[in-house]
Amino acid sequence: MKQSNNRGSNASRADTNRLPWLQRLCWLSLLAALVVGLVWRQPDHRLPLQGVFPGAEIQRLAEASGEQYRVTLGNQVMTVSLGQGQGYGGPLVSAVILDERGRVQDTRLVSHKETPGYLFRFADGKFLRQFRGHMANSDFLLGQGVDALSGATLTSRGLTSSIRQGAHQAAAGLGLTRSWAEPELHFGLKELLAVLLFVAAALSRRVPRAYQGRYNRVLSAASVVLIGYWLNSALSIGLIGSMLLGYFPSPAQQPLWYIMLAGTLGAILLLGRNLYCSQLCPFHQIQKWLQRISGLNLALHPALKRRAKWLANGLLWLSLMLIFLSRTPAMGAYEPFSMLFSLDGLGVQWYLLPLSLLGAFVVSDFWCRLFCPLGRFLTLMLELRAKGRRFLSGARIIGRRS
Repeated sequence: MKQSNNRGSNASRADTNRLPWLQRLCWLSLLAALVVGLVWRQPDHRLPLQGVFPGAEIQRLAEASGEQYRVTLGNQVMTVSLGQGQGYGGPLVSAVILDERGRVQDTRLVSHKETPGYLFRFADGKFLRQFRGHMANSDFLLGQGVDALSGATLTSRGLTSSIRQGAHQAAAGLGLTRSWAEPELHFGLKELLAVLLFVAAALSRRVPRAYQGRYNRVLSAASVVLIGYWLNSALSIGLIGSMLLGYFPSPAQQPLWYIMLAGTLGAILLLGRNLYCSQLCPFHQIQKWLQRISGLNLALHPALKRRAKWLANGLLWLSLMLIFLSRTPAMGAYEPFSMLFSLDGLGVQWYLLPLSLLGAFVVSDFWCRLFCPLGRFLTLMLELRAKGRRFLSGARIIGRRS
């Protein structure tokens, strides 16, 4: 028995000794994948354009600004101008089809990196039909003649921005008057409520103990109703990947994107607190509600509990590798949030959502503890902050002694 125990302890020590090498290997592979993603060559849009116009002859207009093409389909000759915008999951490219006078005949989505659950809302073409018949030098501003689709505001803004860019490029080439208005900072009620939620979460520890429980319950309900369903802007690892790849939308048109990221990462850096996971994540709050309804809180098996961190780290590594190498943030975002809050899901989400909800009935924070890549990423940010503070503190002590 002693020999068996010794073997077990030796194996445990060997695993521990190998762990730093495994960590370094993971970090190096992620760095290499990020570099590959950042320097990846610009895509050739002729191939997706050929899919939009099968059988057509496509010729790029070298003298035109941006990406503009002459498309010949039978006896029909069209000018097609491509524009790029920033959606929820990364850049998307739209084709604006114009007649010889500069009037928009049609618009098509050429390529995108959006989560399919969100993009499915645009499948009927109602949103894109809003642009037909307008001159290329029109404003094309969301909320001013262009209506966003409910529950997909960020994607609506990205599509509008890409169509606006493509149309205005063509307008300049056609000699149309530059009469369009420039987009202004869009900061409305939704953005204000998002800021107030982060402020309320940051101030929660200052609330008197007698009111703490009621305050947290109100904050919990507000996060589900506002962030989950109304704003529909729950964070995901796809959004983090989008940021790391440099996909930044216009602050004037998508301030909510920046509020969510700045509020979450800023609280970690400045306060040393993960406000989002602990108080504002709507999926975390729903798990808490389910656990309270069941009244169960089963302990994880000791072996699973010991390896929970490894599992979360492995899933985070895999998600980021997929995002970096594909340059498509939606590729690594497997969280079931969009399925729960937008009622649209795809592939593995149909299995993960019921698994996570059933698990939450019997195990506290089932999804957060075992599977959530975003939670693990934010925890790593907290750990890196703590290491940085210890390093700076040690450096100050050494400086004083010297």
